[in-house]
Amino acid sequence: MRRPGTLLAAAGLAAIGLLGALVVVALWDGGGSDVPEPTVTSPRGIQAYADLDTYRVHFGDTVTAKVEVTLDRARVDPGSVRVRADFTPWKPIGPPQVVRRDGRSTTYVETRYTLRCLESFCTTPDDQSVQGFPAASVGYTALGAGDAPDTPRTLGAPWPELLVTARYTPPSASHARQPQTRWQADLLTLPAATYRIGPWGLTLVLLGAAALLAAAAVAIVLRTRPRSAGAVAVAVAAPVGGSGLTPLEYALELLEDPTRVNGSGDQRRALELVADGVVHRDRMLARAARSLAWSRPVPKIEETRGVARRARAALGEEADAPAG
Repeated sequence: MRRPGTLLAAAGLAAIGLLGALVVVALWDGGGSDVPEPTVTSPRGIQAYADLDTYRVHFGDTVTAKVEVTLDRARVDPGSVRVRADFTPWKPIGPPQVVRRDGRSTTYVETRYTLRCLESFCTTPDDQSVQGFPAASVGYTALGAGDAPDTPRTLGAPWPELLVTARYTPPSASHARQPQTRWQADLLTLPAATYRIGPWGLTLVLLGAAALLAAAAVAIVLRTRPRSAGAVAVAVAAPVGGSGLTPLEYALELLEDPTRVNGSGDQRRALELVADGVVHRDRMLARAARSLAWSRPVPKIEETRGVARRARAALGEEADAPAG
């Protein structure tokens, strides 16, 4: 059974939550924004204004154009507002951005364009030129009263003129003694540089790839470098087990006596060992022994005996081989 204190605490929390909800509902204005209610002064219940973020640019700069529409929802359908603008030869960089804010009785709709012109039409041979855009067209539907039907209408919004200045002004006759070429630039209006991958990140990736390639190159060199004659001499001179035979002598006996060979693997390993043992005395014989060791068919005893006989002769031993 719950204690009375627990029930009272739960009831208090519920009362506080209910009171907070009532306060929110009482203060809610439908938009939740600190932006003041837009006003409409036009007798038609709608007004439009077109503007640019700057009125002077250099060739290649970016310009932001916007159309602001304010309307009375009692007389104009906000969903019917359509803005059309022609900025030729300027081109929008991307699709227009539309922002809508609803007040108690009015609606504010803003359509924003980001423009840039890199064509020859936007250049000027003079110091500067004035360019203008056709007025923006705002289409909307006026709401009828009583039996009057809704009427589609159009409202124009003229743009301010844009002053485009050249980045380079050639010297004229009046400035024949001009010491330097006059370049003009306004870096504040140029778009910020963007990267698919940051410079430091790319540096780390390239350094890591270079380290991996260097390690792979070192591994390939270590695995493929030929053994020195001294190392081969030590290997072939060491006795095998307790038989008193060196690995090279044991390999020669395997190549001469088929009864001692335990499969083709022993033959091939013996041929490789003989090739390493005679490479410093007879390179052609070493090449022939290694080629036979890697041949597709199993080496025949006649072939291996011939290699063993030539190897003994190259090493200064008796050329007599035991008969099969």
